[in-house]
Amino acid sequence: MALRRLGCAFALFFCACTTLRKGEWEVLGASPAPSSGFLAEPERLDDASGPAAFSRSWTSPQHDWRRFSKLYIPPVDTSHVLPESLWDSLNVRHFQVSADVVVQADELHRRLEDAFRGDPYRHFEVIDDPDGVDDDTVVLQVSLVELVPNKAVLGAMGLAAWGGPLEIGIPVATLTAFVAHGSIAMESQLCTRDGTVLAMYADRDTGRMRIIDLRSLTWYANAHEAMDEWAEALVDLANTPMESEVKHKWWFTPLPW
Repeated sequence: MALRRLGCAFALFFCACTTLRKGEWEVLGASPAPSSGFLAEPERLDDASGPAAFSRSWTSPQHDWRRFSKLYIPPVDTSHVLPESLWDSLNVRHFQVSADVVVQADELHRRLEDAFRGDPYRHFEVIDDPDGVDDDTVVLQVSLVELVPNKAVLGAMGLAAWGGPLEIGIPVATLTAFVAHGSIAMESQLCTRDGTVLAMYADRDTGRMRIIDLRSLTWYANAHEAMDEWAEALVDLANTPMESEVKHKWWFTPLPW
């Protein structure tokens, strides 16, 4: 009887966590970005039905990119950046974004390479020279298709609001937490040396929601958080069975940074 009650308790707890996770994904998760034209066959992408690591993905049922022993990551593409919306362009950083795209693409490339090189399982040998690509190499092609800086002024207003009366501070801080975040989106595909596409992933991220949000005081701290989570998710995918799902981290965190 006691074991049965314990089993029921665990089942209820699991269901509650699953429901909470799905609700958080639906409320706080970023909507997918439209296709940019970078991917070879974007029509194959499936929308995630839950809190997956990437909002859209496709994996070849015939070929598994995890079986390769070497990995090459070319420089991140910046030629498929989607146009900004009117709201996104209302930012004092707006006129610098085209230059920022190049800098942040280099940053994304570095974080991807660092994540795979730091993989404790050493799944891939990461190579730097494209001339070293051979039949044992999978090529991770990535495009930065959206970059919207945080609205740092609104982030500062939200942080300052916590110092005011609660009836004013809480609504202002909550509102700015939603509207101060920028966004970043990428598309990626894993290919063989001859160009056969083995998997595709696409995602847009705004960074995690925080009660006290110090990341929103900078232009791209949320984007860097998303880069790290993409890199970690790809490493996790490389080290899990083909049928396994890698989930996105919680969209809310109590940590201020």
